[in-house]
Amino acid sequence: MTSRRPVSSSAPKGLTRAAVLDAAERLVDADGWQQLTMTALAAELGIRVPSLYSHVANAEAVLAAVQVRAHQAMATRFQRAAMGKTGPLAFRALAGVLRDFAAGHGGLYDLAMRRSLDPEAIVVASEPSRAALYAVIESFGGADPTPGLAMSCLATLHGVIALDRADLFSADVDVDAAFHRAVDMVIRLLDPSG
Repeated sequence: MTSRRPVSSSAPKGLTRAAVLDAAERLVDADGWQQLTMTALAAELGIRVPSLYSHVANAEAVLAAVQVRAHQAMATRFQRAAMGKTGPLAFRALAGVLRDFAAGHGGLYDLAMRRSLDPEAIVVASEPSRAALYAVIESFGGADPTPGLAMSCLATLHGVIALDRADLFSADVDVDAAFHRAVDMVIRLLDPSG
């Protein structure tokens, strides 16, 4: 749980929208998006709730902005992982990035994987991820990338990640092995020579 600073009577000088969103991002990542309230955010910043409204409209607007940031963070990682790689090596790199992001930034991952709060902004923020995944699919030399195929690839990986995050695997299941099998299934789907 994040430590809270004492509440002051007025907003600190220099408080910006970016600083508010940085604090919201920390809270979402630590406590989950469901726990983000204007009261919690104000406490994190050491200000009173009314001081937030000069920077953000409401909690939903804050969550929408943090969701966009989560997609941007994943997109940057996807692009780096895919760079200079093709075929199975490239797909394994993307899969590893997705799983690592979920493990290291669970709250942000969960927010990114829920309904888009600002669909237009999410389309823009996730475009580099989409482009990286489409390029990797194309690198297999078989099927043309389509939204349906790309979502099937993502859904297969996300399924294992979501089950693991929900602690739904029994103790006798090797989660690493389950994830690698899911990755192998997608590679077999994409590889025409496989």
